Amino acid sequence: MPGGQSGWIRGLTGDQEIAARFSNQAQFESFARFESALIAGLARVGLIESQAASDLEGRILEFKPDENRIAAAAVIDGVPVPEYVRQLRRTLSGPGSELVHHGATSQDLTDTATVEALRKVIDIASARLDLLIADLDALEARDGNRTLKAITRMQEALDIQASSRIRIWRDPLKALSERVPSLRLETGKLQFGGAVGDLQALGENAETVAVTIADKLGLDWPGNGWHTTRRPFLACAGWLSELSAALGKIGQDVAMMALRGSVDIAFSGGGSSSAMPNKQNPVAAERLVALARFNTSLMGAMHQAQIHEMERSGAAMTLEWMVLPQICETTGCGLLACRELIGSVTRMGRET
Repeated sequence: MPGGQSGWIRGLTGDQEIAARFSNQAQFESFARFESALIAGLARVGLIESQAASDLEGRILEFKPDENRIAAAAVIDGVPVPEYVRQLRRTLSGPGSELVHHGATSQDLTDTATVEALRKVIDIASARLDLLIADLDALEARDGNRTLKAITRMQEALDIQASSRIRIWRDPLKALSERVPSLRLETGKLQFGGAVGDLQALGENAETVAVTIADKLGLDWPGNGWHTTRRPFLACAGWLSELSAALGKIGQDVAMMALRGSVDIAFSGGGSSSAMPNKQNPVAAERLVALARFNTSLMGAMHQAQIHEMERSGAAMTLEWMVLPQICETTGCGLLACRELIGSVTRMGRET
């Protein structure tokens, strides 16, 4: 959750729909899909008989792990996968069960689960973004011909049409929306490298097994593991942070317009003051600024998490787990807050 916060601030900074994509349940379901797809891959190269593999695949997908035990073990192991695999193996028997998790490593499961979560986050954010763009189109259609005073370097400048400022808000959002298809491709990469990243445990079967897993999960196989090359995650985080900044720009402008008074903008709702009951504070606009600045600070940590020593870094992985879900949730919250803000505007600008 953003900032590791709990309590009342969750209503200001949280996004339950996106947070659910990174929940224990979502992650462990992703683990099961990976392990089931791996069994299918091993069957494809003849390491498991097809009927036995089919039975194992179904039982793996039905497996319900003990989340509390995994959480406790993760403090020792540094990752949730070892205890997950121990529990899974204890529930399985029969032909092929000894090959559960064969050729894979913990990071393969955690990274692929993150990829699956990010694909859903992108879909959620993209749908909300398109709705926000439509909201801004409607605002321009209603108030675009009204007049505003341009502000440059904190000073009044020339008159402009309200449509000019609305387009400054909307154009970056449209550009971000147009990048979604390429972002989906760049993010949707299967992680599969095995113990040291070269899939050596699978030998000449590695490519076939990897392609099978990717096909089962609807992901792309890039031809190699990317344990220390974090481009898929950095690309998604960068897009989300850029989106968050574009929303922050809207929030900052609306907050300053509110400061200038009703000549610039009027809106319904607004926050109350404990000291001055007559005030209407532009809370939604303030939230956008705070969320954007928070995401900007998190991107520094994301870049730090790119630095792995040798073939894998536990420290870098942990930092990434701490930061990436927060970037996703913060951006999602900003999209909801921005739609709320634009929907509350009852008038923008003055009659020409």
